Amino acid sequence: MAEVSIDDVAEAAGVHRSTVSRAFSRPDAVRTATREHVLQVAARLGYSMNPLAQALRRGSSNLVPLIVPDITNPFFAELARATTAAAEARGYQLLLCITGGDTGQTAGYLSSMRSMFSPFGVVAPSTRVDLEALREHTFQNRIVVIDRVEDDPSVPTVTVDSTHGIDLAFDHLLTLGHTRIAYAPGIIGTHTAQDRWDAYHRAAGRHGVAPVVLEAAADADLAPGIVDHWLREPDRPTAMIASNDAIAFAVISELGARGFTVPGDLSVVGFDGLDSGAHFNPRLTSVRQPVTELGQLAIELGESLIAEGPPEHVVLKPTLLIRSSTQRLHR
Repeated sequence: MAEVSIDDVAEAAGVHRSTVSRAFSRPDAVRTATREHVLQVAARLGYSMNPLAQALRRGSSNLVPLIVPDITNPFFAELARATTAAAEARGYQLLLCITGGDTGQTAGYLSSMRSMFSPFGVVAPSTRVDLEALREHTFQNRIVVIDRVEDDPSVPTVTVDSTHGIDLAFDHLLTLGHTRIAYAPGIIGTHTAQDRWDAYHRAAGRHGVAPVVLEAAADADLAPGIVDHWLREPDRPTAMIASNDAIAFAVISELGARGFTVPGDLSVVGFDGLDSGAHFNPRLTSVRQPVTELGQLAIELGESLIAEGPPEHVVLKPTLLIRSSTQRLHR
């Protein structure tokens, strides 16, 4: 069966092809009754307008790429949902691009967006992306960075205060009587992981707590390696802060598989505040990143770039969700 064209819809609806085009791309420019009639005919014929074709004709589009390293990480999945909702509320279509942490792939995605006439791009980098090279090839500098502080003030950023988040976790555990508080960093090398690593060491020093970093051996899986390290500690920590919720989930599961309980043997605090943490067993105490606000602000900062406003740098404060994976120390 031949693909339904815009001309087919126009003929069936008894309107000009430009009316069909406006009904999809500029619905406010078409009378309500006409627009609804055109859309009903289009739906009956199985027609939908190709956004890339529209972009080529207009020399502009509403396609906004969100570039993330790994959608299997639940934080980035929630970030994608929040940014999609914020983009759609402002009339944009979000295009999700997954890089696997490859800087070259990030640059490639952004460069390809030029041919789609995207108004701006949103990047949630996991490693130190060469933003100078990206700006040379894409968007006339219209890039917004999420979850990373940039040295270049010309790049708009929206980040979460990791120091405040780690302090919230540390203070909570100290209030519960814990003084042997470990940290599970996961994979070091990303900006976020390094930022939280530094914040943990500052908090430990400020409170006179000896830092214990639970790292997996190079040849070990992450969660088993972290638990192995915990078991080897001569003065075993009674509490642990994980650099993200995914690590906290994995460590709790590994502890359970070995016959330990959380929080009975180890109180655990995550960092993300994912919705899934409320359904985990035990429910995860976690530093909550304001994911909805991250997504909303990323789109707002992108629109500010379109309007040629000055680059903004927004730092959001996290909060602490106290659930059942932490408890008062009884020994």
